[in-house]
Amino acid sequence: MQDFFTALRQSLEANSRRLKAGKAFLPEYLKQRKLVNECFPPVARMVAKKLNLPLKEQVSNSFPEEWKIWKRQIVDHVLGNPKHPHYHFELESLDRAQLYLFLPGGRRDASKLWHYWGTVCKRLSGNKAMPRYFVFLLILPDEPVGSMPLWDIAYSKLFDPKVRPIIQNNPFSFYDRMIKTSARLFLNKKDWLIDKDGEWFKARLIDYQHLCELVIITATGRQLVMSRGRDGFDPAKEQTVLLRWSTRQRSSVS
Repeated sequence: MQDFFTALRQSLEANSRRLKAGKAFLPEYLKQRKLVNECFPPVARMVAKKLNLPLKEQVSNSFPEEWKIWKRQIVDHVLGNPKHPHYHFELESLDRAQLYLFLPGGRRDASKLWHYWGTVCKRLSGNKAMPRYFVFLLILPDEPVGSMPLWDIAYSKLFDPKVRPIIQNNPFSFYDRMIKTSARLFLNKKDWLIDKDGEWFKARLIDYQHLCELVIITATGRQLVMSRGRDGFDPAKEQTVLLRWSTRQRSSVS
């Protein structure tokens, strides 16, 4: 995982011009999915190249209907042999790196954490096409931002509209710790998992980080912060590196 974190930092920096030295993380780049469709794919391709791994994009990860989670997750980037990949890598832009998608006790068909649960269950049951690491990259600027979609207010009603200025003043300060706390609670909740014989048993996801680890990396525009499931998303164990943007650099991967 350390190699992935290093490769991600280097790839972001190498794509400084394309990412506008981090300005592509701001709300204006949500329009027409500019960050997702134009700015970020070369970064993912460069990460795969640096790790010497094949890359597939928009890969289906389906779940049995009886599990009562979204029937199918579309994984943004899968790195490694598709039959036994290393990483599922999900980009969560500013309009998606919000609490309603990461509630630990949320509906199974509405929380991305249940995608991770389903992936672990599939791996425990012997599906080798499931990854060793399940990585979310949260885009949360550490600075004031302009008007942005806030589904936690408009859709899920988690927060009063009066909170909007607080969120927009610094999305990182508002959301980063909240989402990681949700992830920690989710990992430590005793829930049903499935074994290789198809039998259900009570266990905690925190005890299976050696099998499929949940990792959250936050890009603030100024830095990258990696928090790991094996550490229980402990703030004291996070790794932080500065992003050294340079508009002089040119991407070597298109």
